[in-house]
Amino acid sequence: MVDSPPNPTQVRLTSPRSARAPKILAAVVAVGALVGGTNTVARSQTWWEVVLWVGASLLVILVAVSIGATAAEDARASAALRATAVPARAEVVEAEYVDEGDDPAYRLTLWITPPGGVGFPVEHRCDHLTCVTAAGRSDAVLDVLVDPTVRTWAVVH
Repeated sequence: MVDSPPNPTQVRLTSPRSARAPKILAAVVAVGALVGGTNTVARSQTWWEVVLWVGASLLVILVAVSIGATAAEDARASAALRATAVPARAEVVEAEYVDEGDDPAYRLTLWITPPGGVGFPVEHRCDHLTCVTAAGRSDAVLDVLVDPTVRTWAVVH
């Protein structure tokens, strides 16, 4: 039996420096929710106000922690990819405009061919100017980083 290659995994390229802002914002929001919620609970007149403010404060803190953790994970995954990846080119095979309300973007089907390796298709959804421009051209090519052994990749922009 022949082992099939792993499914391609996309990484959002994030540097430790660019991950710092969401982590700081998340910490400020969490501390603000904790202080504001505690202050409001201390001044509340009824039990339901206490329950409401505690619940709302916990929800805000959980969302803030999630944002900070996601930024840190993106930075770690980017560092790991940069350590093992090689630069490659990805041909834009298909581009489709996707308008799903607040976040219109293009869904690009790319064909990544690593140096000396076997190519594979991936899907990239993006609203970055580089990808929007590539979506409008018939012979577009994007720069990518790819780790051919584990098939992890990221568009460089």
